[in-house]
Amino acid sequence: MTFDQVLVFHKIVQAGSFKAAAAELHKTQPAISFSIKKLEEEMEAPLFDRTSYRPALTNHGKMFFEKSLKVLQGMGELEGLTKSFQKKEEPEISLSLDGISPLPKLLTLFKDFSDRHPNTKLNLSFDILSETERKVLARESIFGLTHFISDNSQLEVLPICKVQMIPVMNRELYRSKKIKTQEDLSGISQVVITDKNKNGASFGLLDEGKKWRLNDANFKNEIIFAGLGWGHLPSHAIERELKEKKLVVLDFEDIHPRYLDINLIRLKKNSPGIVAKSLWDELSALHD
Repeated sequence: MTFDQVLVFHKIVQAGSFKAAAAELHKTQPAISFSIKKLEEEMEAPLFDRTSYRPALTNHGKMFFEKSLKVLQGMGELEGLTKSFQKKEEPEISLSLDGISPLPKLLTLFKDFSDRHPNTKLNLSFDILSETERKVLARESIFGLTHFISDNSQLEVLPICKVQMIPVMNRELYRSKKIKTQEDLSGISQVVITDKNKNGASFGLLDEGKKWRLNDANFKNEIIFAGLGWGHLPSHAIERELKEKKLVVLDFEDIHPRYLDINLIRLKKNSPGIVAKSLWDELSALHD
């Protein structure tokens, strides 16, 4: 059995006749008939009932059709992969995203991009504070999306959007502690993310007061939602909680909502491949 025989078989089913299949495949009708005859001889079972005007699938033919669909699909994927190799498309691209990035918008973009480039795998890592910059500088990620940048000399930096960071507290905790001033916050744990890098970044720290240090952004959200402390969270991550009035926005001298730039970064000396360049262009287009 050859792939060409399977292809001929499916073309007859789709076109409705040996003659129509021959025309679509640019083959002679005798060649089409011979191909199916050899396939039937090898299988020792008739695939088509030829007693009527148009060939109809036998029970054997129906079963063969269903099973061989996977073969055609697999060959189609291999042909697509071959074309991808011929165009020098990268097999995979690694990106690092800061945890405060506007994920709903970005994930939609990545899904659409992946659908259009099925032969390039997007490896996404969700990182905190200066970890994104570190990965790009170390060539662990080809691009990064982050607010925290310390080494502009090696990086190409393009601001693409702003994220509002809002200091919030569970409403019940706010009421029970009778928060009126910034000083009242010193007796409540501020939930903060600890940078993995020793000389890394920090954001929105209240000098006085207790700190609850974490390395998991999702856990930070849950701790604040549960009323065990207060902290800064990106507005897009707490829209529902704010709307349902489960959280109170804190607004004092040093602790108040503020906007941070989210930057698209890459090494200046890096030469991206054809797919990576296309992705960079699409991300760049998000620029406000």
